[in-house]
Amino acid sequence: MPTDCPRTWRVAWRTLLGATSLLIACGPTVRPPEPPAEPAPPGQYAPSTAGKPQATGRQVVVGELCPQGAAGRPAVAPLMMKQLDWIDESDQVAALIERGRVPRFNVLGTDGKSAGVFDTVGVADVGMKTSVGVGTYTGASPCTADAGATSATTTATTTRAETAGCAAAMLGCGLALGELSRPDDAVETPRFVTAGACLMSDSLAIDIDGDGAAEVFPLAGVLDVIRGPAQEWLASPAVGTQCTPSFTLYDVKLTRPAEPGKTTDPKATVTLDVLGVLDLDGDGRKEVVLALRFPTVRTIVVYSAKTTFTRLELVGESESFPR
Repeated sequence: MPTDCPRTWRVAWRTLLGATSLLIACGPTVRPPEPPAEPAPPGQYAPSTAGKPQATGRQVVVGELCPQGAAGRPAVAPLMMKQLDWIDESDQVAALIERGRVPRFNVLGTDGKSAGVFDTVGVADVGMKTSVGVGTYTGASPCTADAGATSATTTATTTRAETAGCAAAMLGCGLALGELSRPDDAVETPRFVTAGACLMSDSLAIDIDGDGAAEVFPLAGVLDVIRGPAQEWLASPAVGTQCTPSFTLYDVKLTRPAEPGKTTDPKATVTLDVLGVLDLDGDGRKEVVLALRFPTVRTIVVYSAKTTFTRLELVGESESFPR
């Protein structure tokens, strides 16, 4: 018919269709790269945490136990606490103790091991700025350290021995640590990873990040220009730290250099005591708890490596039991 396609066109059309079908069936032999994956929804992205503190939900309360702090009875002075952030309003800490949120404190000895436990029953007014926690204390003096087994055949019980210098510096008191809990939670004794510090010339050597190499913090950096606790304490480069760390150190003198031709004023001397080096908030880095004895007051401070292990930040400061 006049409208029929010529034979040659129909053959060419069939040939083209067959080639196209073959191409579709086999596909290309070289494929382009896959498009990048869709970004994860907010909250599911986990960046690298190498060299960064690990966030945890641990809520810890720092106090100081004195065996005779409340008219001859054991008492814990509330100092500061870590929830989402550090809080050093001691009245807020005392309010939590009063409500039964801190049922037990682990009282550490001079070696960083548990010397005893303090179970709180309430608070009492002893003439301080805030109320103190009162209750029962079971254990040895906080000024003691593990002296080994009671005998060669018995390892279950150990004896504890007094640490030189602790009684004079601490008056028998020591670091007490508790965790926030709910009234229906089982009462447990909190445990902490401890470390130590040592005096190296005019600096403190402390392994903040636990890598086996100590960071060195000059003693001159712990006080600011008005002789108060510095807001930050920076480490200095160190080569070969040669000292043996211990959990506590006492009677480290921070003396302001005398002006030329003058003698050192005793009132310019601040005495530093290391009360403990330990990981309080569970982020993998150690906090440093210090007592600073000024001529008229004694204050307890906590330094934490919040951003980097070479920079300690002042996260809490509170007055302790009067001396």
